[in-house]
Amino acid sequence: MVRLLDFFSRHFLAFLTSFQFLTIISFRKNLVVGDSELRHSIDYFPIVGILIGCFMSGIGWACSKVFPCSLVGAVLVLVLAILTRALHLDGLADTADGLGSGKEPEKALEIMKDSRTGAFGAVAVALVLLLKAQGFSALCQNDLWLGLALVPCLSRFGLNVLASFSVYARPAGGLGKYFVGEQIRVRLCFPFAVTVVFSWCFLGQAGVLFCLFVAFLGFIAAQYFKKRLGGVTGDVLGAHIEALEAIMPLVMVAYFKLSEIVAALSG
Repeated sequence: MVRLLDFFSRHFLAFLTSFQFLTIISFRKNLVVGDSELRHSIDYFPIVGILIGCFMSGIGWACSKVFPCSLVGAVLVLVLAILTRALHLDGLADTADGLGSGKEPEKALEIMKDSRTGAFGAVAVALVLLLKAQGFSALCQNDLWLGLALVPCLSRFGLNVLASFSVYARPAGGLGKYFVGEQIRVRLCFPFAVTVVFSWCFLGQAGVLFCLFVAFLGFIAAQYFKKRLGGVTGDVLGAHIEALEAIMPLVMVAYFKLSEIVAALSG
């Protein structure tokens, strides 16, 4: 009984760690966690993602009753940035600067560590925010509110996959080392099962296809960064989330539009 209580206590603490790490909401300012809870917190990223997504979807649906969808998309981008403290946008900028430099891995990683944002980083952030606004607007126009709710869940599951098939790029270590490596891969079944269940419940077969697509992108990204940087860092993981949040709304809209065209032609 004591072991069972300890098990649930550790995993609940890991969930709280995940929630506080990924959002601006803090349950306890001085939450103390060990390495085990920190490593296990990544398992709950898709659950935190669905909570973020449902909140965004509710805000978007309410705003759509008053404002045009083009403005709703911009509002949702702002809401997401505030809710996540723009944490991943910072990683996107640093990663874009490193990759855009064209330097060898060691120099690129050094550039990524610089807190200053260069031209590549600024352009990447601007482009991703624009794509997000357009994608969220398109989901609004097509009443795909469940799809919108699923986007943050899928993007964070994409991080799970990328982290699982990667190694940490910096020998000196860093916060991202807790979320990367084989120890994450052996536990990938849980976030995968959670994401599949949410995907099926929200969008049916299409949702499962989106989940598999995100997993495929995560695996491909892991191979790319292993070759380009020798692995991933926390910045790279954040950049991957941002990229998926920009891509998946457009993929969803394209999928359902094509499905309608195919249905009309076959009918």
